[in-house]
Amino acid sequence: MSPRFHHEDTVREPEAVTDLFAQLGVRFSFDPAGPSFSYRETRDGDESLTVARLAMGGPFSTWGDTEVFGVVEVRGACYDWSTSDEQGSGLGGPVLFRPGHPALVVAGPLEATNVYLTAGVLQEIADTVYGIEGTPVAFASSRPAGPALAHYWSGLARWAAETSASEAFEEPVVRADLTRRLAVGMLECFPLSWDRELRSLSMAAQGRRYRSAVAYFDDNAQRPITVEDAARAANTTTAALVRAFRAHHPLGLTPAAYLRRVRLAGAHADLVAGDPTAGDTVAAVAARWGFAHPGRFAAAYRATYGVAPRRTLDT
Repeated sequence: MSPRFHHEDTVREPEAVTDLFAQLGVRFSFDPAGPSFSYRETRDGDESLTVARLAMGGPFSTWGDTEVFGVVEVRGACYDWSTSDEQGSGLGGPVLFRPGHPALVVAGPLEATNVYLTAGVLQEIADTVYGIEGTPVAFASSRPAGPALAHYWSGLARWAAETSASEAFEEPVVRADLTRRLAVGMLECFPLSWDRELRSLSMAAQGRRYRSAVAYFDDNAQRPITVEDAARAANTTTAALVRAFRAHHPLGLTPAAYLRRVRLAGAHADLVAGDPTAGDTVAAVAARWGFAHPGRFAAAYRATYGVAPRRTLDT
């Protein structure tokens, strides 16, 4: 997996903002409506995912097209957008910018959380989740499919901003999990142009896929793998793998829950073997196994092992 990057920029020239967006594959020009224009951005990501937290001062307009899929979550007084076939306000919910759909935005001072996914990674996850190999990802609208899904994306954006700003984001496992969740969220929250009918599998085939995925998770849990990777290893789709786990796991766990359980067991083993006098910490162990938030890790650990992870490390 590619290394993490982190950039912080503050500029006042619209051409400089255009250049910053172009680095992401977002080809937009910016036209300030007054002398108070300014731009401040903190950007974290890797070759597949970028999470940008930004603030723009003064009214402005911007227009252009994009090579990547981006969802903008805005907080401000004005954010009006339009494409060739749609228009709306970005203040009532997130807005999707997609390749091949040039857009115009007229806005005032704002703060925003922008999530960008490359077309390649979104296609790869869509192929596995929905079994649509050979069908390009195409969205029917820049608006969410409904208020509940708009609210869900807002929660994802907040979580993405928090995670990308944390030390845990250095870990490939954390970035892979975040990328997968954001990609599936984008595919679910915004209406797609094609049918999501999924492949059906016989119970015998489900059993084979289940055993293959379990072996893959057990052997690779500390690597930056995702549920989609296990589905590919089992030669199936994510949805079909979920059905296989529901049918064959003794507790009916989902693949994601099984992977979390395996990683929690790995973290437990590291805590048992750890030495706090040598610099081992609960947060570092948790991040190494893909748990970005030490508090949530501690709660999950306590629920499984009956003690706080710090106590295990100190014993």
